[in-house]
Amino acid sequence: MEAIQTKRLHISPIGMEDADFVLELLNSPGFLKFIGDRNVRTIAQAQSYIENMLSNPDVTYWVVRRLEDKNPIGVVTWVSRDFLPAPDLGYALLPEFEGNGYAFEASEAWLAHQQKSNKIVLAICQADNAASIKLLLKLNFKLDQLFEKEGHEMHQYSIHQ
Repeated sequence: MEAIQTKRLHISPIGMEDADFVLELLNSPGFLKFIGDRNVRTIAQAQSYIENMLSNPDVTYWVVRRLEDKNPIGVVTWVSRDFLPAPDLGYALLPEFEGNGYAFEASEAWLAHQQKSNKIVLAICQADNAASIKLLLKLNFKLDQLFEKEGHEMHQYSIHQ
């Protein structure tokens, strides 16, 4: 899949050159609270994490960069999970870039590409993640069900094409 460009963003596959960014993102407060601790504490561990993402056919991990300075600000992901009937959209931003519409812009562009080949797109988030729920509803996802995963109440959303 080719890189995606929006009015303000460039979205492209993750690479080993993104290790510093991945280390920062995976240890940001929002990531730790709402996505989980990946136990990545060093550059070497971040590189290993990236290698695992690149070698896993069930995971697509793309870095979101601002066009104005090419700095990485977040990720969009596409993951096939054993407990879901279809792949799910994921996203995360560094805290200093939240609240500027970047997650919506990146997710909307990513969905436009993914929906060409997928009849259904899912998204999951913790029930107490108000910002994520608001974003999913703005993207026209509909709440399908509530479930529990690893001690957290979760929401599952979908878009059907």
